[in-house]
Amino acid sequence: MFETVSASSDLGFFKSNSPEIHKSYRVNRVGLSMSGGGYRATLFHAGVVIRLNEWGLLPKIDRISSVSGGSITAGILATAWSKLVFNDDGIATNLKEHFTDRVIEATKLNIDVKTGFAGFVPFVSAGNFLAGTYDKRIFNHMLLRDLPEHPKFIFNATNLQTGGLFRFTRDYVADWRALYMTDHFHTVGQAVAASSAFPPVLSPVRLALNGIDKTLENPEYKPRFDNPELRTEPVLVDGGVYDNLGLESIWKHCGVLISSYSGWNYGPTAKSMTRLDKQTLAVAYTFLAASIDWRERVLYKLANNILSDDLPERVSAYWTAETDIDDFDVPPGWRPDPSVFEKTRNTSTRLKGLWREEQIPVVQAGYAYADAGIRAKIPLDLPPSSGAPEII
Repeated sequence: MFETVSASSDLGFFKSNSPEIHKSYRVNRVGLSMSGGGYRATLFHAGVVIRLNEWGLLPKIDRISSVSGGSITAGILATAWSKLVFNDDGIATNLKEHFTDRVIEATKLNIDVKTGFAGFVPFVSAGNFLAGTYDKRIFNHMLLRDLPEHPKFIFNATNLQTGGLFRFTRDYVADWRALYMTDHFHTVGQAVAASSAFPPVLSPVRLALNGIDKTLENPEYKPRFDNPELRTEPVLVDGGVYDNLGLESIWKHCGVLISSYSGWNYGPTAKSMTRLDKQTLAVAYTFLAASIDWRERVLYKLANNILSDDLPERVSAYWTAETDIDDFDVPPGWRPDPSVFEKTRNTSTRLKGLWREEQIPVVQAGYAYADAGIRAKIPLDLPPSSGAPEII
C-alpha cells in the first residue's frame, strides 16, 4: 500500500550527512516513532497501533523507533510479533490478545516508586533494577536477538558518557559517537529500561559490555570518540533526554514518517523559583522543550520542502496530545467525547499504575489522532474509523 507513496529522492535538509545514511534511505520506506511520556505515552501509542492494524498497515511499517514510555508499547508489540496472525488484508486478528491486553496489564503496575527506592541501596543501580522488573513482569526475559527482522525495532536511550543517542536493535547496540557492537545477549527489558530511565529517579542503566563476544568495528562506521573505555560500560538514561520524539532513528532512513507524541505535563509557572532544585528542574525541562520544538520544526520543514522532482523531502503525519483534532482537514471518523482528550492531557507521565477508567481514554485519544492524522497527511485514501477501538 505504501508503495504508492513516495518522498523525494533528492538530497535536501540532510544533504550534508554521510554517504552511509543516503545509502540506507528509501523514498517509500515507512518509519513510525513513538515518543516518551510514561504510561500516558504507552497507552496513547497503543491506540495508534490498533488503528494501523485495522487498516492492515502494521506489516508495512519498516522501522519502529521508540523512546521512554513509547518503548514499553514498542517492546510489547515486538515481543508479541511472532504470535500475531495476519490475514490476507494484513490485519492481525489476535492483536488484542497479544498486544492490547498486555499494554493494559503493564500500565497497571506501580514501578517508579519502588525503583526509585532501590536506587538508594548501596551498589544497586535504579536503572538496572528497572530492567529486571521489566524482564520479569512484562517482557519475559526475551532477548533482543529473538525480535523479528521486520519491522526493525529501535529502542533509543541517551549515553551520558558521550552525550549521544544510544540505540538497541535486534542485531546491534550503537552510539554513533563511540561504539557499534553486534549484540547476542541483551534483553528487551534492558533496552526498554535504558530508554525509559528518567533521571534521577529511574536512572542510570549501566550496560556491561566488557569481556563479551562482540564486534567492535563496522566497516562503514567511524566513531567520533575512538576510546576503548567508552565501549566498556555505557551509562544510559531516558532516550527523551536526547530525542523525546524518537525521530532520529527514522527520518534519515525513511521517506514516509508517522510520528506520535503524547505530550507532557510541564507548563508555565509564575513561581519565583527560589529553590535550587526547582531551578534545576526548570532548566532541564527547558532544554527538553527546546529539543522537541527543534525537531517539530525540522519535521514541518521536511514535509513542506518540495525538491526538484516536485516531491516533498519527506511525507509525514505528526500529532500530539495537544493537537486540536479538528485541524486535520478530513471527513471525521469515530471520535470520542471531547472530555477524553482533556483526560488524556491530564494523565500522569509517571510509571504509576492506572485504573481501567484512566487507561481507556488515553488509548481512545491515540486511536482518534492516528485515524485523523494519517488520513490527512498520508495520501492512501484510507477509510475513516467507524467505531471505538476494541480495548476491553
